Amino acid sequence: MDEINGMRTVYNLLKPLSARERVAALGWLTAMLGESELSSSDRTTAEAIMAGGVLSYGLYARGACLAALGKLDAAARTRATRWVSSVLLAPSRT
Repeated sequence: MDEINGMRTVYNLLKPLSARERVAALGWLTAMLGESELSSSDRTTAEAIMAGGVLSYGLYARGACLAALGKLDAAARTRATRWVSSVLLAPSRT
């Protein structure tokens, strides 16, 4: 159940973002979870989130997604990020 809740949380948080912001957020999440290389831009984003204060919705969503996925084991995190990526980054079929 935690895995489904994690997927739902990430989906709901990233859905309002633009397609470009979703790509960036999912790339950042996979880097923060150790599934890809962490860039200097990724580090800067992480530092801004950790500093707290008033965050843009995009930064808030990234931090909340990381917290939700951080509760899962490695295999569940991988499945969740792959599922969310396939759903949110799928080309529009309209």
